[in-house]
Amino acid sequence: MKKISTLLSVALLTSLSMSSCTDTKQITDLQDQARRLEAQVQKERQENAELSSYRFSMESQFKRKNEDYVKCQEEGKDNFESLSKKYGELGSDYEKLQAAYKSLNEANDANREMSARVIVDLEERIKQIRIANAPTTARKRRRR
Repeated sequence: MKKISTLLSVALLTSLSMSSCTDTKQITDLQDQARRLEAQVQKERQENAELSSYRFSMESQFKRKNEDYVKCQEEGKDNFESLSKKYGELGSDYEKLQAAYKSLNEANDANREMSARVIVDLEERIKQIRIANAPTTARKRRRR
């Protein structure tokens, strides 16, 4: 700030000495112009400070968002791998269940066939027993 005002003063004095103007109105105008320029420089410095602060804030936000994104990507990858593994396990379990149900159905069919044969065999025996007992029953009735 002091450098600028010193430079402006030197520039002012140089311009005065070159124009060899000693008029107070011109000196006052030049001093006002120097103050306006100093105010403008100060305002631009303030704006630069605000913009730098804003840029730093934006960079910090970007960094946080980027870290969150990377973390989310990693978690998503872990979740995908975990779900893929679980899907594979479920597929394997499903195939095992299918094989078990197939085996159970085959055993059930075999039991049904065997039960049907046993029933047919038992019905045949019952018939034979009835036939064998029929004359005996008739004899018993005759004896009475």
